[in-house]
Amino acid sequence: MAARRRHSLSKILGPLEAEIMEVVWARGEVTVRDVHAAICARRPIAYTTVMTTLGRLADKGLLRRTESHPAHRYSAQLSRDQYARSTVKSVVDWLVDHFPEPAVAYFVDRVGEEDEEVIERLRAAIEARRDRSPT
Repeated sequence: MAARRRHSLSKILGPLEAEIMEVVWARGEVTVRDVHAAICARRPIAYTTVMTTLGRLADKGLLRRTESHPAHRYSAQLSRDQYARSTVKSVVDWLVDHFPEPAVAYFVDRVGEEDEEVIERLRAAIEARRDRSPT
């Protein structure tokens, strides 16, 4: 079985959005100052850039903003896993709706490159579905 690769969220979100979401997921509830400090530990970034990006992530529905004094607090609306599943579902649904045959064929080929055991489970699921279907 091939090793699983952990892909960066920056292929879905922008690089800064992904970096900020990783900080939020790791800490639970954060302020702009918390996120700014976490990112500044790795590289320089303007406080206002972090503040603007947190606001945009809240506008997109990924973060919940609690407006309290002295600072707004942010928390994730979805876990990292829930976000990944939702994104995959949206992409796969779109592909299957618009390009069903090539999408499914590519998916089977791609999964086969990674894990032959998954192909066997897919084959069993297809057979089980055929057995349940009236002919």
